[in-house]
Amino acid sequence: MSSPHAEIATLARRCEWLMSDAAFALGWRRYSPQQCRDTADALEEFATALREHAGTLPSGELPDSERTTLVEGDPYA
Repeated sequence: MSSPHAEIATLARRCEWLMSDAAFALGWRRYSPQQCRDTADALEEFATALREHAGTLPSGELPDSERTTLVEGDPYA
């Protein structure tokens, strides 16, 4: 079985792909009500898993050298 870190990473990627597809399809009005519900359910599943995962991590902030910094507009950040 994979580690909890790998499992949450897999859920994150799944949501990333779902959101990419949704953004395209929604823009062209080609996203059904069921697809909207399914995507919302997947995002809620990820949010719940991420909150639970946070509870398993050591408390406190990561040192700056280990923290991921997001840069707006940078697709590789």
